[in-house]
Formats: sequence, structure tokens, C-alpha cells
Amino acid sequence: MNNKARRTGFSVLLALLLLLGLWAVFRMVPPAGGPPDGERQAAPAPVLPLTEYWRTQAEAAEKAGHAEAAANYRARLEARDALLASGASAPPEIPEAADADLRLYLRTARSAAPDPGLPAKFEPVSGTYLGMLGADSRVRYDITKVEQVYGRRHALYLSYVGWRKLQTNTNTYFPKRTADRVRALDGALQIGWEPRYGLQDVLDDEYVRRFAREAKESGIPIFLRYASEMNGAWVPWHGDPALYVEKFRLIHDIMEEEAPNVAMVWSPNFSPAEGIDAYYPGDEYVDWVGFSLYSTPVTNGQEDLKDNVIEAFAPLYAEYSHKPIMISEGAVAHSVISTGRSYYEWAEEQLGYMYTYLPVMFPQVKAITYFNFSRAQAGRSNMDFVYDLGENPYTDGGYRRLAASPRFLGRIDTAADPVDFAYKLHEEAPLPEGRQTVSVYAKLPDGSAPFAAALYHGEERLGISFELPWEMEVELPAGAAEQPLRIVVYDKNGKPAALRTLPAGKG
Repeated sequence: MNNKARRTGFSVLLALLLLLGLWAVFRMVPPAGGPPDGERQAAPAPVLPLTEYWRTQAEAAEKAGHAEAAANYRARLEARDALLASGASAPPEIPEAADADLRLYLRTARSAAPDPGLPAKFEPVSGTYLGMLGADSRVRYDITKVEQVYGRRHALYLSYVGWRKLQTNTNTYFPKRTADRVRALDGALQIGWEPRYGLQDVLDDEYVRRFAREAKESGIPIFLRYASEMNGAWVPWHGDPALYVEKFRLIHDIMEEEAPNVAMVWSPNFSPAEGIDAYYPGDEYVDWVGFSLYSTPVTNGQEDLKDNVIEAFAPLYAEYSHKPIMISEGAVAHSVISTGRSYYEWAEEQLGYMYTYLPVMFPQVKAITYFNFSRAQAGRSNMDFVYDLGENPYTDGGYRRLAASPRFLGRIDTAADPVDFAYKLHEEAPLPEGRQTVSVYAKLPDGSAPFAAALYHGEERLGISFELPWEMEVELPAGAAEQPLRIVVYDKNGKPAALRTLPAGKG
């Protein structure tokens, strides 16, 4: 080969390398506007009408040998028909519900869109990213099965990484094999990165630097949940808030320098809530605030079915909603291994609270990752609760139905804006005349969710709903403020369980 040809070939090689480098940079962090126009969030599959869903679930439960669940679904159909047949008669004559929690929310236009110049890294304008830990009995950590099993693409996949642990199959500190699978799914990776040897072992050293460089090389969005649940005495990085803040800031600075595709997630446990703020590293060091948020039927060895995730989460949201919030791991336990008891229907209700009310009442919740952990995995991990969606005949289909809501996002997209409305308490926004969409928040004194919720105006039933979050289209006549509104909720036998009157003219 002559010198001219050699120089020409070298120039072509340089040009190719430059193009590859530019392509890699482009892939590193999704553009501010999200994916190209042809790759916007795919619309979820249509949701079956509720009655058809109950029928298909009854058939599926019967086929799977869950006779009790099959009978329960058919009983729901009968109870619904009976309530509808009762007509829009006057509200029942029952006492006011002093110990039930009944609230009316009005759908309104979103007052103002978030400042487009100030989104957090990977934050959508509105909507909630779907996420999952695929440790259930069907996915078994093969995240390529998640969409097939649960009927919906997920945006986030959760993985845990031990401190200073070498991934021997890839000779990396970063979980490269998992990241490669996530990239193939066009997803993002949430990493629980846990300094198991304590905070003193967190240094600006080759281990951390190499982890950061390998994170950058992955070319996918990374949500780095560093040293989470620091408020719990069960982790070795608990107990010294000042040192924790110092180390969190160190990791932030290294990631900022080495890995622009990493978003820092500060993620305490929802309990204990006392003292959480002492661990907060400061707004400039936190991209997202995350919480572990669980609902279990047993607390400290005692059955406790009265609380739900909404009550536990509300004060945390009030404190940290100036940031986008993710439920970095959350789940509902439906079985207790030590007692052999199952709480299938209760878990179905609690899952509904988590996936309907959380994003409706708290719009800064921009991601929910379900901790889908099987009975077998729980046993191997000395855990007493089973969270596996597929091991409960109610939550199996229930999650698929909840996840089909268009407010949930299956891809990281900073331009995504599927929710152009807000809900406000009736106390905060008067109920105007004309056609409106309302939602009822309802929790009965024993902690359970009712079977149905209805709204009455004077003697007329404006609407009734049989599914969380009990949304209804209602028509308020002229002079609506002159007569009170009444919320009435019904149990699964179709009997009125609680009533609340909202005085005329105000909530």
C-alpha cells in the first residue's frame, strides 16, 4: 500500500472513530425532549370494562383452582347489579361517619406546568415511571419477561450491588450484564448500591471511580440509590447523619464528574420517620428523593390492617415534594410465612391505594418500583412476608389492570406529559355547576376499602363507582351550592357502610 492510500485509510478510520464517539455521547443521556417523535410513550392496551374484567378473572381463578376467588368475583358482579338496580334514590338514612375517612376531590386543570428549565435529571413533566424488581416466581430475575408476564413495558428495573463486589461474569464492579439487558429493553436501571462495610469504607478510590466509569459506559439512564434506608438501624451506614451526608456528597461529586448518565437518589425508609431530615445531603446533591414504602398485615408481630400507604406517605410528601419522588421500592404483603395466613383481598385493596391514590393525590410521585419478591426468595432471605403479585389471585390481574393506566410511563422520557389535570380537595376548590370529574378517597374504620362509593346532591345520586380511585363523571345542576353533597360508601354486600355530608357551599 502506498503512502497516499495509507494516509487516506487512516483519515477514514479517524472519521469513523469520531462518529462512533459522538454516537456514544448521544446515547449517554437521553435528550432533554425525550425520545424522537416516533418513539414517544406507547399507549397502553385498552382496559377492559370492570364487569368484563371481573368475569374474566372469575374464569381464570376457577381454571387455576382458586374457587374462593372465583366465587368472590362473581359475587362482586351480583352486588354491583343490585346497587345499580336500586336506582338513584335518596341517600340512605345512616349516621355520619365520625371514624371513617371520606374526602371528595375535584379534577381541575393543572394550574401551571413545571418550569421546563428546571426538571431534575430524567424527570418527566407528568406521569409516573413503572418500575419492578423481577424476583417473583415467574420472572425469576429475567427482566426480559416482565412485559410478557405483566402486560406492560416498564421504564425502570431494580438491581442491588454489594459494596466492592466484583461481578465475576463481566469482570466489572458495575452490574454490566443486567445493564445490557436493560439497554435491550430501552429501559433505565435503578441500583441499590450498599456500603456493607460501613461509611468509613466509602472513599474516593479506584473502586468508586471505576464503578462510575463503568456506569457511564453502560449508556443507559441510571438511578443510583446510594446507601438507602439510612434511617433504619438494620443497615451498617445508619447512626451518623453527618458522616452519611459527607459520603453521599462525595459519591455525588464523583458521579457528576465521571458519569453524567447517573441521577442521585436519596432514599430513606418510610419508617421510622423521626430523624430522616438529619440525613438529607442538600438539594444540590439530590436529583430524586426516594422512599421504601410497604404495606404489611402484621406490625411488630400483631395483626394490623388499619393503616395504608397514603397515611404513612402524606407527611413525607409534604416535606420533600420540592423534588421528584420515586417509590424506590414498595410492595404489599399478601401472605405471612410464620403464621401461614393469607390476606389476599386486603392486599388487593392496598395495591389499589398504592397505584391509584399515590399518583393522584401526590403528583410529584414520578416513579413506583414494585418489590416483586416470591415466597421462595423470602424464605431464603429470612423474610416473613410474601410480596409476589402472581402468588395472589387478586393482585395478579389487579396489577396488570392498574399498570394499564395512561398515567404510567413505560420509557424514560423527560417530555412525557400524560396528565394535564390535577385533583384538589373539595375544601380547596368549590364544586362548580355543570359536568365534572370527581374522585372519592375512602377508608373505613377497620382500614378496609369499601366496595363502592357514590355522590349525592340533595336527594339525587349523581354517580357511583365500583373501583379505586372511585372516579365519577357527575352533572351538577344550577344552584348546586344551595344543597349539600353527600358521600356514601357501600360494603361488598351492597349495604351502606359510611356517610359524610359536605355542607352546602363548601367542603
